[in-house]
Amino acid sequence: MAETRNIARIDHPYPLADFYLNYFIARQPVIIRTRSLADIDWRTDRWTNEYLNQKAGGQSVAVLTSHNRNDFGLEKARYETMLFQEFIAKAMANPGGDETMYLNLQDEAKDRMLEPPLLQLMGDFSIPVYYKDLILRCMNLWMGNSSKEIVTPLHHDFNDNLYVVVEGRKHFTLFPPTEAANLYTRGKLLEVEQNGNIRYASMQDMPHLSQVDLEHPDLTRFPQYADAQKTRMDFDLEKNEMLFLPNGWFHRVASSGRHIAVSFMAVTPAADRLQWMRSMITGAAANRPGR
Repeated sequence: MAETRNIARIDHPYPLADFYLNYFIARQPVIIRTRSLADIDWRTDRWTNEYLNQKAGGQSVAVLTSHNRNDFGLEKARYETMLFQEFIAKAMANPGGDETMYLNLQDEAKDRMLEPPLLQLMGDFSIPVYYKDLILRCMNLWMGNSSKEIVTPLHHDFNDNLYVVVEGRKHFTLFPPTEAANLYTRGKLLEVEQNGNIRYASMQDMPHLSQVDLEHPDLTRFPQYADAQKTRMDFDLEKNEMLFLPNGWFHRVASSGRHIAVSFMAVTPAADRLQWMRSMITGAAANRPGR
């Protein structure tokens, strides 16, 4: 694989104005490191199998199940309803895990800000300070356990994502929104907006999925991927770290072992709103006493 770009890393607590200027408004991903999630007043350290069963074991959840072992691509996975305690027993409490099961609370048939089992666990976490002034669309829980990698194929979101690793490790591969045409999305591409939002001719059949297999890219079918490769970022996201992933950034996620994460999806401001935010922050800084 060709040499890839490095992602920025910052330490919590990080000045909120600097986060907005350097990353949120600039539409650049960044890893925010904590010594422990207790630093952001989270109690997720107690999320053992026993605790999770006690808090939410009787809740019904939709678990993404794969027909092709650890591949959760569009044609190879479906949602199966079961009790949360059943998912814990089959996957999380199983020493070898279950590579065919992944809890991601991403069933598009639902339209809720918060759903079980995260709803029953909300006393253990809160919205991180970096997202306190944003309009949240939803909060998602990601859980799995597998001796082999569980892979979410290359795609992008339509919101700004703050992804917090509670347990385990995730390997991310990123490409910026400007590479959308070179990543051969399933849908017909209309426009990549200044704020990173990507528009398609139709929203049917998940147009935001890339057709490129990153493990074995077919440059005969997808020759422009060679250009996208130059912008590629690869990195591990560890326990107690947060990833800010702006709208439109393509990402492939691979997980193995026992892993839990919580993500916060926020509405992406329009380009003119982002410019207004920049002017407000820089104006306030210029007017501070002593300037």
